[in-house]
Amino acid sequence: MKKLEKDIREQFRITDRTILIDQQRKEDTLLFLQKEISRKKNVKIYGKKGILIRQFRYMDKSMLGIHAVFCIIALFVMFLQQEEKNILFVSTMISGILGVISILIIGRIFFSGIAELGESCYFNVRQMVAFQMFLSGITNLTVLSVIILFVGIRWKIDLYRIGLYLFVPFLITECCCLMTVLSEVGRKNSCLLMVTGAFAIAFNCILASMPDLYRMTALTVWGIAFAAGLLLFAVQVGILFRGLEKGEILCMN
Repeated sequence: MKKLEKDIREQFRITDRTILIDQQRKEDTLLFLQKEISRKKNVKIYGKKGILIRQFRYMDKSMLGIHAVFCIIALFVMFLQQEEKNILFVSTMISGILGVISILIIGRIFFSGIAELGESCYFNVRQMVAFQMFLSGITNLTVLSVIILFVGIRWKIDLYRIGLYLFVPFLITECCCLMTVLSEVGRKNSCLLMVTGAFAIAFNCILASMPDLYRMTALTVWGIAFAAGLLLFAVQVGILFRGLEKGEILCMN
């Protein structure tokens, strides 16, 4: 490795000898830089708290706003439901849409095509992805918990049952969408992510229209699906962060 670095430095030295430098322009440039530096005003240096506040102040918060608005609408729609036969279908659709939005928040970082510039910021891409995943995760868990309590108490359904009925489609949608984001094509095309999310939601709604899947005898299947979805999602998140750490995803982006 040291020999390779030495050879590279020697190649630079050889190349530099062939470059002719205009001494007059060099002196003029030096004087110009010294003049600009002397005129430069003192820049305020912010602490970590100030940097954090400024970073979140100027970050793109449009998806977070869309997420918040949808959560409010979803809770309002749920509270208006009067028939038990529609409640599972509506709640399944809401959980799927929440899964799509949570991945869209992450995918939006890559859709611009210049995600690698985020590594030059104080909070790099990995930290911003982790923060946005944490924020959207807390929001989704809160909304889904409220729906679970509402449905379970109003229609006398066991909380663990309605919890499985909601979290399984949520995880299915998130895994499908995150798989799209992990692909190079998916990070360059937001429409592909939207189409994937739409198919996942449609699949969940088809499942919600099958009464046999919601019998007590099918709870084991729901439990296995929940565990498998949770494991797959954890693996995908690990792949995402490893790719960001190595720079593979950013360079491909």
